Amino acid sequence: MDRRKFLVGAGAAVASSAIAFGTKNAQATTPSGYSGNGGTDLSNPQPLSTQSNDLTKYSGAWTDTTLRHLLRRAMMGVPLAQFQAAQALGSMSSVVDKLLSVNSLPALPAPYMDQLYIAPAGATELEKMAAGNLERTRSQEVANWWMDQIIKENLSIREHMTLLWSNHFVVGSDVVPFGAYLYTYNQTLRANALGNLKTFTRAISVDPGMLLYLNGNQNYDGVKPGGGGRKGTNINENYARELQELFTLGLTDPATGKPNYSETDVQQAAKALTGWSPTIASPFVGTFYPTGHNNDQKTFLGQTGNWGLDDIINIIFSYKGPDGTTAPGFNTAYWFCQKIYMEFVYYVPNPSVVTAMANLMVQSNFEIVPVLKALLESDHFYDPNVVNAQLKSPINFVASIIREFGLTYTPFDPKDLPAGTPDKNGATTYVDTNPTMTYLYLSVAGNSFGQTLLQPPNVKGWPGGHNWISTGTFQSRENTVALLLKNPPYFNGTNNPVGVTLEFLPPMGWANALPNSGTMKSDVFSAALTSMVLNRTLGPLESDGLHSVFFPGNLPEYDFALTDKNVAAFAIAMAQLPEFQLV
Repeated sequence: MDRRKFLVGAGAAVASSAIAFGTKNAQATTPSGYSGNGGTDLSNPQPLSTQSNDLTKYSGAWTDTTLRHLLRRAMMGVPLAQFQAAQALGSMSSVVDKLLSVNSLPALPAPYMDQLYIAPAGATELEKMAAGNLERTRSQEVANWWMDQIIKENLSIREHMTLLWSNHFVVGSDVVPFGAYLYTYNQTLRANALGNLKTFTRAISVDPGMLLYLNGNQNYDGVKPGGGGRKGTNINENYARELQELFTLGLTDPATGKPNYSETDVQQAAKALTGWSPTIASPFVGTFYPTGHNNDQKTFLGQTGNWGLDDIINIIFSYKGPDGTTAPGFNTAYWFCQKIYMEFVYYVPNPSVVTAMANLMVQSNFEIVPVLKALLESDHFYDPNVVNAQLKSPINFVASIIREFGLTYTPFDPKDLPAGTPDKNGATTYVDTNPTMTYLYLSVAGNSFGQTLLQPPNVKGWPGGHNWISTGTFQSRENTVALLLKNPPYFNGTNNPVGVTLEFLPPMGWANALPNSGTMKSDVFSAALTSMVLNRTLGPLESDGLHSVFFPGNLPEYDFALTDKNVAAFAIAMAQLPEFQLV
């Protein structure tokens, strides 16, 4: 596919970096034999045109290029040491198995998330404001902690999967005001990221953050859970609706386009889900209160009984479609597999491949790993039109810069209670304990690009795809590259009164980590670094432009004259290319 056209179609101001190298009209090469538009027509985006449209296993050559493609899609940025570790595994299957292996969960940043901070009964307005200020700061620190986990991820797909599921089972800090609940939610995502989707759906349904975000704690018939013995009926349909529409089924049958469920199904499911509420003391879980549960007979997706939460999930995961003729659970599997495909292959799903994934998911009893393994080992995944056809999300973009160029920052060290000081009104305000992570989270990943951890725009999450890039966001990304990779560092004490410590040190160390760097000719050396970061061959004008940044003038081939300054300039020029936006 034409990569430049791909970016122009997304609205990216690709000319800015191209002009610097005199390549304003340069075009990338389209692989022969491919005619798909690759989604460049935004009014009618299409799946990629590929030679394989199923899960046939890849049988082509296993090269550094194919390995980098796999790692960049599975992770968010690939440090050289992790690439070399994967390279040493020797085969595609070994690398995929390593990426999909389940590691222990990261430790609780103790004593960080052991309680909710709620103003006591009879508290003054200032005390209520102080409690709210503290929880907002703690929520920020949860997001900081998560960003830290992403940046420090080893050879694993799990943090990428955690981010994917946060954009599927959506919870936002704008509605959930407690850091402890957000931390618990994030760990629920991570613990189930490579597990069983049926188990995952059950766990997220009673997660404290989800119960607050979609009003599950307000859904009762009888004694209100945690409501001081109050009785009444308050059937709240929010979670029942999103459970079907966004989380498990989708609106329509993928084959016929008929509705997967009705308003009656929403109403009946809501009654079945009554009686759940989160605990307000650790451990933070969802608790079932039988006195708040509706015990009427309910008919849901054609089945009648006195249903509860587990029954609703069982019915969804065995659903045979609106005509009753689909394989049990296929529609649910298809909906999940679309999300996985769109994250790891292309933002417009290929129905044939998704169908194959869904069939495998049903056969695997909704286990995630077999489906991911088949996809990441498929001929379709390594098709030339798939490679470099995705736009990096903002989080992926920022993490890639930090991880691939080896940026360093002060270790993340959350405290139990951030330092508090009175504001002008007398209410206590709090400052988080890691301003560097806050800078990355808010100023870079959030405000400039539209993706903020734990702050999705709505229950549908971020739309992704071409929505990540516009003229404005592309320029913001260029500016971010210049700040993060500058040498001497921008954040050296002079320009960071809030204490950000984020440095590209030493640039020469990054360049010389490349194997055999001391024996390569200069053009080979710059091409090797470009390939390591971009995983593609640039056109001659762009290659020459990068080479001239690295080796100005008429230096002899072996007289590299490397300095931190020109290595940093090379890194900045490369990361500001439109191609760096692609993965």
